[in-house]
Amino acid sequence: MMRVIEAAKDLLAVLEAEPSADTVKDMIAVQTLALGNKTAVVVTLTRPAQHNALTLAGWQRLGAVFTDLRDDPAVRVVIVRGAGGRAFGAGADISEFPAKRLGTTAADRYNAAIAVALQGIQSVPFPVIAMIAGLAVGGGCELATACDIRLASTGSRFGIPIGRLGVTLGLTETRAVTGLIGAANLKYLVYSGALATADQALAWGLVQKVVEAGELSAETARLAWNIVESSEVTVRATKQVTALAADPTVTDGHELIRELHAQAYEGNDLREGIDAFLTGRTPNFTDGRIPAHGRA
Repeated sequence: MMRVIEAAKDLLAVLEAEPSADTVKDMIAVQTLALGNKTAVVVTLTRPAQHNALTLAGWQRLGAVFTDLRDDPAVRVVIVRGAGGRAFGAGADISEFPAKRLGTTAADRYNAAIAVALQGIQSVPFPVIAMIAGLAVGGGCELATACDIRLASTGSRFGIPIGRLGVTLGLTETRAVTGLIGAANLKYLVYSGALATADQALAWGLVQKVVEAGELSAETARLAWNIVESSEVTVRATKQVTALAADPTVTDGHELIRELHAQAYEGNDLREGIDAFLTGRTPNFTDGRIPAHGRA
């Protein structure tokens, strides 16, 4: 257990500090922490002076990061956060819109980059945690909803005030947001331009837990390492099955459901979990890979 405790402390130290310059490319920092053959990854939006608003290059880089991580067999969990402590993310950098988002051709390219980034987060086979401190507005709010779990500090604010700008919602972003808070609440955020408090976001289901600002890093580290030490079969299957559950036509006879059940009940993780439970020890899961063709 000492290695786990030390690794959790290492992750907490990373989350309590700003990423070093050598980890940053196109406004996105990537830091990897190893625990044996397992890794946790911290992805940081690094434009604090602009509330971590991303340029087109930043959105493209974010999509590329998750494309690269998708097939890394060691990754167990990714944490997405914003640098500076004042904002998770303010979405797109409006200052570059005149050059890069006006006109159908330019807008299509820009909107596709955002969609690819969000879809990349949604499609990786491991959990992605959004660690939210401060503002999560516009594309930043949409980015958070693409993650699997959202933890927020008490001072966080959430909104999509695009009515004062004149852009439209993309389908990928709309599905991500409405899947959590419903169409009516999304319309309210857009039409009112209001910023929801952390407590309101919690009531809507937009975030799963709200903690004091000084506790956010520790809470995120605890959750991340609980995921790392859990059965990979269970963790990955949960992400896949919950995605399938959104389709009312899918039944328990679906090929992927049957494959996941077979992998669980014939695999080593369940045997290890049962033995650990019966002998009163902590399980040590080392096996259980979801086949590549079964990924979302």
